[in-house]
Amino acid sequence: MRAIIKKSIKTFTIFAIIGLLSFPTEMFSQGPPPWAPAKGYRAKTRHIYFPEQNFYYDVQQKNYIYLSGRSWVVSTSLPRIFMGINLSRSSQIELDYVGRTPYIYNATHKVKYKKVKVKSYPKKKVIVRSAPKKKVIINSNNGHGNGHGNGNGKKK
Repeated sequence: MRAIIKKSIKTFTIFAIIGLLSFPTEMFSQGPPPWAPAKGYRAKTRHIYFPEQNFYYDVQQKNYIYLSGRSWVVSTSLPRIFMGINLSRSSQIELDYVGRTPYIYNATHKVKYKKVKVKSYPKKKVIVRSAPKKKVIINSNNGHGNGHGNGNGKKK
């Protein structure tokens, strides 16, 4: 009976070792978020700053550092207030800072990396008026056409 138990334990141990070796190691380790920089950059970059949301991600510690009220909070998961944001499309600044507290320079980061607003121009208004026999379209470009009509061009 003892021989059967020893043989069963030995067989189970062999199958367990083979089973563990057959699984990829990536399955057990949680890697960086998909928006984090590529591996070559990870070695050089410790913190990523998100200027639009004003928070940091520590690549080495895999922590989010964000302002909550008047104090900075460190969390292993993305805070709820940022859950609906696509971080892959957000601005990301790779900071040249190796310490653990990048937020001590937050006032500088907010000014240095603030989002530049692009001036938007108002769209042209098109007014359509009905004439007795035809429709007349008047552009709001002060009578200056785009150069493709029968206007007062150069005379030959």
